[in-house]
Amino acid sequence: MANKQVVLIGAGKIGRGYMADLFSRAGYALTFLEYSPELVEKLNEQGSYTVFMLSRQTGEHSKFRIGGYRAFCTQTQYEQCLEALAETNYATVHVYPGACESIGHMLGDAIRLRRERGNEQPLDILTCVNFQAPAEILRGYALERLPSAEDKAFLDAHVGFVETLIFRNGGIPTPEMLAEDPLCVSVSDNTHWPVDRDAFRGQPPEGIEMDLQDNFAARLCYKVWAGNMTHCGQAFYGRMYGYTYAYEAALNPYIFKNNALAKREASFGICTEYHAPQELLDSSMNFKPKRFDPAAVNTEEKDTLNRIGADPIRKLRRNDRFIGPAILAMKHGRLPYFLARGAAMALYFVSPTDKTSQAVQDYIAEHGVQAAIQKFCGLSPEDPAEKTLLELITGIYYEIGDQYPFDIVY
Repeated sequence: MANKQVVLIGAGKIGRGYMADLFSRAGYALTFLEYSPELVEKLNEQGSYTVFMLSRQTGEHSKFRIGGYRAFCTQTQYEQCLEALAETNYATVHVYPGACESIGHMLGDAIRLRRERGNEQPLDILTCVNFQAPAEILRGYALERLPSAEDKAFLDAHVGFVETLIFRNGGIPTPEMLAEDPLCVSVSDNTHWPVDRDAFRGQPPEGIEMDLQDNFAARLCYKVWAGNMTHCGQAFYGRMYGYTYAYEAALNPYIFKNNALAKREASFGICTEYHAPQELLDSSMNFKPKRFDPAAVNTEEKDTLNRIGADPIRKLRRNDRFIGPAILAMKHGRLPYFLARGAAMALYFVSPTDKTSQAVQDYIAEHGVQAAIQKFCGLSPEDPAEKTLLELITGIYYEIGDQYPFDIVY
């Protein structure tokens, strides 16, 4: 029988505000593995933290505390991290793509330790991220630390890499919240958690509310390339209009229209590629298409466009929110005009707190926008389809900008 403990890799908003909430409510002992030694020290010193939860029904915040956890630093307490992973049946991973190599290597070391100790209990690693193919990525890095055939056979038999979809938003705590508890997190109350039912090596964790689903590659693709894409689109369009908050962009019918049409292009490519009906994909997201309705927008939720649009370099990558579905749509015969428009908007996004957004602007200023699209979007002018997409984004970039026509080198 699986033990009731869980290792949470990453102590950010998803780790502290979602996974810790679900598992602690079900009676699991929590162990956080976190990169930042400062955050680990504060978590251990304080012993608990506050979760402010926004109700989607009332627009009001409730609050509760989570405590009784352990926290170890992946930089300075590596052996303790391996010990925690060697003894648990469940781990959740909620990190950015750049951390996958180090986390995958740590998982590989922990899996080897389990084998050496003869621990053949299943270890199911649930990925709680917003990028493509996290299970494949983490498994690949883990295998770099498991070179022998015996190691690989042990992983195949006893370790599951289970992809999940995350729908609980993490906002920026208000100054009042932070004054009450500097370690607090602010999250929505969404509990819908789709999980790949076919990837477990053991039983799904007892007492955890999850929606076990099949055909998960298509569902994850749709979540990132249609759901997260439109969320980012709100940020990039909204900043062009001078907005600060997501609800302001949601009240703009032009932004709604462009996002809806970009989502239709993405859906076409995904449905065609995976032979998946639209209804199946919408069911993953608990989503029903709706017409523009300003009255349904929650104007009390102050999620900032700077947070949503942060790190445009990552969100412009070839396999991410705009370019990934655009390439897929072109593969199946549709010109992704509105996806290209979203990518062009992203090339104008600047946040004073986001160094990556300024890096994009600096590169455009020095090398020109076409070179920037090739660099950040991974598009090659040598490939006919990619050249078309490259030129489409370039043209839209200049169309929406305020450059004087005769100053444009195009």
